[in-house]
Amino acid sequence: MVSLDVEHPDLEVRIALWEKIVSLRSILKEEFLSSSTFEDCFLLENGKELSRVYVVLNQVSIHNKNTWRETMVFLNQSMISFERFFYEYQEMLSD
Repeated sequence: MVSLDVEHPDLEVRIALWEKIVSLRSILKEEFLSSSTFEDCFLLENGKELSRVYVVLNQVSIHNKNTWRETMVFLNQSMISFERFFYEYQEMLSD
């Protein structure tokens, strides 16, 4: 999984930022990561709540040498796509 997490101690700030990301959903899906999933309320194992956009590659494992290449390509491409999205819309997201 590669994710773009939105977390902030102030819930109102988190919600405002999340709404900006959601407003760009179609752009993110059409131009960057078509298989991205949006979750406004994602609960981590430690009980922390955040908002998350993520992509997943199923049936691979970094612990399985046979899927390393596929996994690393996925991680690399997904991280680069999230980064490109963020930098392209950074001004809008930081206002």
